Amino acid sequence: MLAFIIFGTRGIRSTIKQGAFYCPQCQSEKNYKHKKVTQFFTLYFIPLIPLGNKGEYVECQTCRNTYIERVLDIAPVLDITPKKAVASSTTEEQIERFGGQSAQMGIASESAAQTSTPAASQSTPAASSDTSLIDQVKQLAEAEAALVAAQEKVAAEKAEAEKPVDILSEKQKAIKKVLIMMILADGKVEDSEISMFHKVYRDVADSVVPDIYKEIEEVRVENKAPRQYLKQVSAYLNEEGKKDIIKAAMMIAASDGDIDPSEVRMVENFGKALELRTLEVREIIESIKV
Repeated sequence: MLAFIIFGTRGIRSTIKQGAFYCPQCQSEKNYKHKKVTQFFTLYFIPLIPLGNKGEYVECQTCRNTYIERVLDIAPVLDITPKKAVASSTTEEQIERFGGQSAQMGIASESAAQTSTPAASQSTPAASSDTSLIDQVKQLAEAEAALVAAQEKVAAEKAEAEKPVDILSEKQKAIKKVLIMMILADGKVEDSEISMFHKVYRDVADSVVPDIYKEIEEVRVENKAPRQYLKQVSAYLNEEGKKDIIKAAMMIAASDGDIDPSEVRMVENFGKALELRTLEVREIIESIKV
């Protein structure tokens, strides 16, 4: 009698930190868990030997979306503009003040040079007048330097405020890319496929893609296989996110009213790349078929 040894690898998730953060999807402060995914060697599906860190992500405990760690540094979108505006206005006031000081000092310097009288010259030593003028020139130079620094600060704050912030969850990014990969599978992009993409992405990812054709071109140039891509992002997705990707893929496959067996096999391979159980993937496929 032959004995089969079943072994493999699997990512195991553990919570390393938790707290409150601004969730871009909920658009309010929510609790989060910062999770780490460790790759384990498994024997008979039991994780035995840790093989290394696969990745980390931040999971909102309300909407269950996952994000890269940088989301913890993102301030609420509604709060960014007022803060920048206040900072900029404060700096602009400094510019006006320094500019005014520069102008006043310039006038003072000219007046000091032009209004010297013989009587004053007799009562004040020449060395003292020279020292006073040098001090005024120094103050003028310092004020002008402060003015330049304040202008540079305003420019830097403006550039920071206008910098785009990536607030898509890892699930939203993965669904978008996988659906586009499926659209490009036959080498042509049809209007009906674009319409279905928008519908599925809105229903499953709860979001929209403003410039779909730009996104399609980026995926085309990248030229990466869906299964390869899903293996890479698997460590940044929770179970809900993975299942939503399978659901979205099946919805696209079924959009023409006829689900081909090859499309089913493709979606099953997506599930393997995401380390989902075969039974879970089949349940999702059957729910879309009905």
